[in-house]
Amino acid sequence: MKEIPAPSKKRLVLLAQILSQRTKEKITSVEIQRLAGWSEATVRRDISLLELHNGVSNGYDVKVLRDAILARFNMEENVQNEHRCCIVGLGKLGEALLESSFFEKSNFKIVAGFDSSQNRIELLRSRIPLHSTNNLESFVRMENIEYAVLSVDDAKAQLMADKLVAAGIKGIVNYTNTVLSVPDSVKIENVNPVLVMRTFLA
Repeated sequence: MKEIPAPSKKRLVLLAQILSQRTKEKITSVEIQRLAGWSEATVRRDISLLELHNGVSNGYDVKVLRDAILARFNMEENVQNEHRCCIVGLGKLGEALLESSFFEKSNFKIVAGFDSSQNRIELLRSRIPLHSTNNLESFVRMENIEYAVLSVDDAKAQLMADKLVAAGIKGIVNYTNTVLSVPDSVKIENVNPVLVMRTFLA
């Protein structure tokens, strides 16, 4: 099976989300271009990496294509494939993510929130257990947490990332301005809005 480059993988994962919102049975590369903003050539090239052999002449079967993407990246949405996650940093952004609906109807489950302020932990009301970052490493190991959302102050970002790496985390979604240094085995996705918008200018 061919290795799929990271940019294509990101587009295909987003395409799966687009397909999940479709009610029609088929979709063309022109329609995907209009919905996602990618060129038709890019759409066709990305889909060809899935090595599908049952395409249709007037488009793609929505269910077949979406299922192929989910299977290729092990994204099947069922309880057996549930991935346990945490949020580190419970300021305004972390608190909003903690109580948001982003993770609903997905196989990612937020099981803990962490903050360095004991006062903040005591004041916040959440259905998700909240803990001090002093206990981060032991709790991440004990609860088999795989992924973390990092939304701490920039000055604390690398320290918290180091703790997460030491605890065996597989990936970090980084909402800070800090460029994190982690081992190659740990995946990093930087989603700082300003950095993302700067790519629009490139």
